[in-house]
Amino acid sequence: MEAFIWTEAFNCGEILQPMLTSYVKHNKHPIHVYGTINDLNEISINSELVIPHSLESERYLLKSVEYRILKGYKRGHLGTATLWEYLINTRQENIFIHLDADTIFLGDSVTDLINTIAIEGYAIAGSRRPYKNRPYRKNGKGSKRLDLYPDAVNTDCFAFNSIFIRKHPAVLLRRKILGRRTSLLPVIDFFDPVTFDIIKRGGKIKYMDSPGDGFHSSLNLESNFIKSRISFAAVGSGCNFFKNGHIGIPEGYASFALQSYSLYASHFLEKNIGIPKLSNDYLLKQLEKLDKINWILK
Repeated sequence: MEAFIWTEAFNCGEILQPMLTSYVKHNKHPIHVYGTINDLNEISINSELVIPHSLESERYLLKSVEYRILKGYKRGHLGTATLWEYLINTRQENIFIHLDADTIFLGDSVTDLINTIAIEGYAIAGSRRPYKNRPYRKNGKGSKRLDLYPDAVNTDCFAFNSIFIRKHPAVLLRRKILGRRTSLLPVIDFFDPVTFDIIKRGGKIKYMDSPGDGFHSSLNLESNFIKSRISFAAVGSGCNFFKNGHIGIPEGYASFALQSYSLYASHFLEKNIGIPKLSNDYLLKQLEKLDKINWILK
């Protein structure tokens, strides 16, 4: 069964080269890369596994796809949700695998995900996003309801079977992908409403980092799945904010994203952007050991 693997880097194409170079070193499946023409021009790697896509001339629901995506990015992650809804409704494959563009691959992160969906019959799979054991939103309105949910999965490296997704109306699917509630029940993050819909429709969920821990546990940083890559967060957003500003974006998230981009830029782009680097001991230890030729930890 064919899988559709993709990443996106609108307004932040410069972060793609390290990600794609490390990806083709360890993975043998084609990856589709979405961005503007300027973003895609930042890719210098020559590999048949890397398939660039510009949506500049594509139209969907009577509008330019790229225009709608770029307009969405002015409101945070709406641009990403717009792209994902478009892909889910237009691609012919059933198995979807998303990889964040700020990921550094240290091994094969894809084959197990494909087998989990195609052979083992799971409907969604990725690393655990704790609900009951979450370290935030422990008090206040809705906290007890959040405790009742099964854990969701992180979307930086995950797979799902689109057969289990209700694709229409498109505006509702976009809202669910964005992580906005569509009922009185609260949710935590991006794609979680879709994850819970998949479970309600009979789809099985596999936590790749901790498959034997049931519906409530914590992220296992020592698992092979987690150790197969170095995972940043919000680097693409930080790159976009650095170039285009962040009016209307919560200051806490904007600051985190800019610091994350600063750390990434200093290690992989040979840039000092003049913003304090993100302080993360776990991440820094990985970066100190990284062999950028063979893309492994020494």
